[in-house]
Order: sequence, then structure tokens, then C-alpha cells
Amino acid sequence: MKVCTDSCLFGAYIAPDNAQNILDIGSGTGLLSLMVAQRSSAEIDAVELDPDAASQTEENFNNSPWKDRLRIYSTSIQDYCTTTSKSYDLILSNPPFFSNHLLSPNPKLNKALHNTTLSLSELSVCVAHLLSPEGRFYVLLPPYEGSLLEEHLNTSKLFLNHRLEVKDKSEGKIIRVIDCYSRKPEGATKKLLTIKNTDGQYTPEFSDLLRPYYLFL
Repeated sequence: MKVCTDSCLFGAYIAPDNAQNILDIGSGTGLLSLMVAQRSSAEIDAVELDPDAASQTEENFNNSPWKDRLRIYSTSIQDYCTTTSKSYDLILSNPPFFSNHLLSPNPKLNKALHNTTLSLSELSVCVAHLLSPEGRFYVLLPPYEGSLLEEHLNTSKLFLNHRLEVKDKSEGKIIRVIDCYSRKPEGATKKLLTIKNTDGQYTPEFSDLLRPYYLFL
């Protein structure tokens, strides 16, 4: 599976703080779990529906220095939510977000990008069930889908605390939002991050955030 820039940005931006247990919903390659593991001492559980992706996550976990703190569950988050007794200080997810779009002939691509296997409503219910009372939920989505998820999460008594708006270039539009939710209805703060300058070079803000993970920045 490929690793994209916005996923790397997401993983670098998440603040694990003092979280003791973390849940990664839809692990893919395990990238987010591995990035957060570098900056915390937390036990990290990852849930991945696609068997091949779960196998890749497991391989990457086992080849990492943090393998003793990383676990992969090859199942849907809906099933995991109903069978586990755990709650989490930190939940993170880069969920499938396309809806009402033409599907690709590639079923694996559909599962990764289209919300036919995990709707935003289902995601909000699972997060509300699994998040500890003081826990935080980080999610990466396009702006429109982010606003839809906010409505679902508000229904589940989870509230937006902070939003990072992401532009590819300064003259471009917002392409992604990284949102942080909790059970506390605090006023939400907002920040903008631009990935590249007009000349196509990474901005200092992006470089500073990703430098611990990129070899050439």
C-alpha cells in the first residue's frame, strides 16, 4: 500500500500527550500507529478490515522497535466495538470518505476510499462507545466530510476542540482537515497549514513537523 503526504502529516500532527492506550481505526500499513508509537509509551491497538492490509500492518509492527506495544485486529471496527471491553485515551482514524461516487473496478481501492464499509455515522457511534471520559479523537477528512462527521459526533456528545485546515499550496483551496474531538464542549480553535510554497517547495511549517520522519527535509 502507498503512503500519502496527508497521512504522514496526520501522523506527525497527532499529539499523544500522556495517552496510555491508543486505537487506530483502519490501520492500512500501520503508518499512523508507528508514528505515534515513536512519541509515546502507550499500548496501541489497530483495527483493519482488509486481510491483506492487516497482514501488512502486522509485518510492519513486528519489524519495528515498538512491536511489544503494538497489536493488530483483523476485523471491522463495528464488530470490534461490540466485542471489546476496552476504552481508549486516544483514538485516531483516516477513514474512507467518498460517498455517492463511481466505484473503481479495484475492490481493495473501494474499501480504502469509499465509505461503503464504514459510514461516518457508524464511525461516530463506535468512537463514542470506545473513547474514555477524558479521551481525544483525531480524524483526517476532506472539509465537507469533516463537517458531516462533526454533526454525527455532536449527536453522540463529542465536540470539536481544534481544527487544522490543510492546503496543498497557498493559492489553493483547503483539501483536508485534521480535527480533534473530546467530550468537553469547548470552543474550537482553528489553524491553517500549507504544505508547499508557490515555487513547489515544502513550507517551513510542514518541514518542521515532518522532519523527524522524512529523510530529506
